[in-house]
Amino acid sequence: MKHAKPMGTVESVKAVSEIFAPISGRVVETNKNLVENPEFLNKHPYTDGWIAKVQPTNLNRELESLMNAQEYAQYINKLKE
Repeated sequence: MKHAKPMGTVESVKAVSEIFAPISGRVVETNKNLVENPEFLNKHPYTDGWIAKVQPTNLNRELESLMNAQEYAQYINKLKE
């Protein structure tokens, strides 16, 4: 998978949305529990709601382009406006 490129989709009742890769790398494991429990994505995003484990290829360089939690919260709030 490539940084900032689609790596999959998530389907809800209303829409299908692409998931964009935060980093480049190779998917080494997917969370099979999401098939039976898709609500984990929203209810437990930091524990049981993980989507994939990735072996990164350019982690140090790509980390610089990621937002921290505070920056992401500000970004989301701007989208709501």
